[in-house]
Amino acid sequence: MDNKKRFLGAVTELRVLVVLLGFLTMALIDVRGATYYTAATGDIAGSIWSTSTNGTPGSLPTLVDGDIIIIDDNITITTNFKAWQNVLLSIDLNSTINISGEWWLSTNSVVNFLSSSAKVIVSGGGNSDKIKFGNSNTWSGNDGNLTGPGTLDKNFDPDTSPLPITLIFFKVAEQQEDVRLTWATASELNFDKFFVERSLDGNEFSEIGSMKGAGTSASRRDYAFNDKSPIVGRSYYRLKAVDYDGFTEYFGVYVCNYVGPKSIVIYPNPSQGEPINLILNFHPEEQSQIEIFNSIGVKLDQIFFSELTNDVKLPSGLKAGSYLIRFTSGSYSQVVRFSVF
Repeated sequence: MDNKKRFLGAVTELRVLVVLLGFLTMALIDVRGATYYTAATGDIAGSIWSTSTNGTPGSLPTLVDGDIIIIDDNITITTNFKAWQNVLLSIDLNSTINISGEWWLSTNSVVNFLSSSAKVIVSGGGNSDKIKFGNSNTWSGNDGNLTGPGTLDKNFDPDTSPLPITLIFFKVAEQQEDVRLTWATASELNFDKFFVERSLDGNEFSEIGSMKGAGTSASRRDYAFNDKSPIVGRSYYRLKAVDYDGFTEYFGVYVCNYVGPKSIVIYPNPSQGEPINLILNFHPEEQSQIEIFNSIGVKLDQIFFSELTNDVKLPSGLKAGSYLIRFTSGSYSQVVRFSVF
């Protein structure tokens, strides 16, 4: 009987030990944390997460300290996202995060940029806080877009950020016959080319030229571009930088007030049925007008416009022949002849 009691007691102790080991194992798993992957593109707060690389996208559960986030798909942060603010995380980034709101992380979390495909870009208000570790702003749109490889944490310094290019300056100077743009980089990483863009209003930009980059360089590189057909009056310039992976960032915007003679050009002239454009090198005033005459001076059409543009499309369907255009804008007036074949 005593032996039976001793045996039953040993079985009970073994069961207790198994239960304790189970709790200990669960505790170890919690300390180590779980791993979550992006299984789709979309908003960071959306149903784009999975516990495996090829799992069905769903919502992310409540995170705990030690969890690992692996971002292999392009995501966006469209609002102020604070769900990860109080959780110690390791975030492995191998894609693009586009931030238009703010992203708050805990003080000791870290974002690992695993490759040149790992990027953080900004949209919306570029000069506002974008990424915070704790209550301290670490990165804003004014610091420039980020690209890997590298690490982003509470010790991030914009002066040593992992940018594809580090711009020293960008200057715009009005000259007698053109506008000269100059800029220099301190370093370039897998960098393809610059595009020079110009705008009438500071919002809508168009490309007017490009310059090939150095690829990868750790020394200073200087660049210059002359806008030989500048806009008379106020215009805006910026640089568009594109690396080999297609990653794009912008520098500027800079205002220019060019003083020079006004002129208009008709293109193409002669026209062989293509759309005809009237190109201005200045800002037209409100209620500017275009009058079209045939070869014997009969007015065929009159167009009024007040849109801020330097590229005006003429009416289509003109028959073959010779025409005159009289363009009037304020005190400025010019007559130009063109032909249609």
